[in-house]
Amino acid sequence: MNTSSPAQSLPLSEFSVRLRKLHAYQKRKKLDVLLVATEVNRYYFTGFCASNGLLVLTDEPTFYTDFRYFVAAKEALPFLKVKIIWKAGEESGALAKIGKKWKRVGYEGALSAERFGTWKEAFPSAEFVNVSTAIDDFRNIKSLAEQRCLRAAVRATDAVFAAVRSQLTPGMTEWEVRNLIRRGTDFCGQGEAFDTIVCAGKNAAECHHHPDETCLLENGPVLIDMGVRKDYYCSDMTRSFCLGKATAEYRDIYKIVLEANRKAIQAIRPGRKGCDIDAIARKLIEKAGYGKYFGHGLGHSLGLEIHESVRFSETSLMVLKSGMLMTVEPGIYLPGRFGVRIEDVVLVTRNGCEVLTKTDKQVMA
Repeated sequence: MNTSSPAQSLPLSEFSVRLRKLHAYQKRKKLDVLLVATEVNRYYFTGFCASNGLLVLTDEPTFYTDFRYFVAAKEALPFLKVKIIWKAGEESGALAKIGKKWKRVGYEGALSAERFGTWKEAFPSAEFVNVSTAIDDFRNIKSLAEQRCLRAAVRATDAVFAAVRSQLTPGMTEWEVRNLIRRGTDFCGQGEAFDTIVCAGKNAAECHHHPDETCLLENGPVLIDMGVRKDYYCSDMTRSFCLGKATAEYRDIYKIVLEANRKAIQAIRPGRKGCDIDAIARKLIEKAGYGKYFGHGLGHSLGLEIHESVRFSETSLMVLKSGMLMTVEPGIYLPGRFGVRIEDVVLVTRNGCEVLTKTDKQVMA
């Protein structure tokens, strides 16, 4: 494994292009202003990471932040006007003052109800337009620069898993394994992409089990779901195996899940709907008699966040496009016995997809 360093942002040109596209969208939709308040979207469009800020897109886009970040923002955002933000509790009045003529206001649907309420107070007669779908559309297609970051995050995840897998022995607790993984993600990236899931024995039948003091057993099932965050981008991988010799039943279940994983991946290409890909894996598992033991969606998109808007699910009508990054993670969970999930990250390409995850998927026993 390679030692990590502080997260590095993409080139400024990447963010200025994103901002210009968002500004063009604002004008097309005839929005007097588009307000970007959530931290992840502020970063996506500016490249500036701060706990406080508001991106205000009008004819003259402006980034507002407080005293703590003002100097850094001025240096980091040469393509944006930067101003000191108002004091806490004064947002409604401040926005009303600078937006006296705003009649159509674009906002993010993820905004808290409390904050949205203050904006409604500031502009009681304005029409508020939810722009979340448009922002998701921007973020769903990863640029080549983003793809490089995601590839690096996936490689780091493969490396951490391999290092930890070689150290596992009967008697270790789930919590100890989780701590090994956490240290590895700090070593190879900038920490975990999400809270690591480690399941020993029957705990693997819980999709999102929280690691505890349960011990790994010789010949016992293990499920590990983990990911590395690297340069702000997330990876995600699940591997299931036995710490020794797997039973015939475990091998049978594993083969079904592995076949579902492979068949779904083979079907991924631009133009297919999320529900179509989900159905391929789900029908295979149902045909094997385990449909009721696969109770979650087949996968999700990922990027700056571990779960983004595109889904492989029974209800997803989202159409796949080249440049999307998705997980494929079928599973079968038998309560009180064990569970198997196999998860890879794939990149949708012009003619199909590329599997980025390289960790072996054969039964590791």
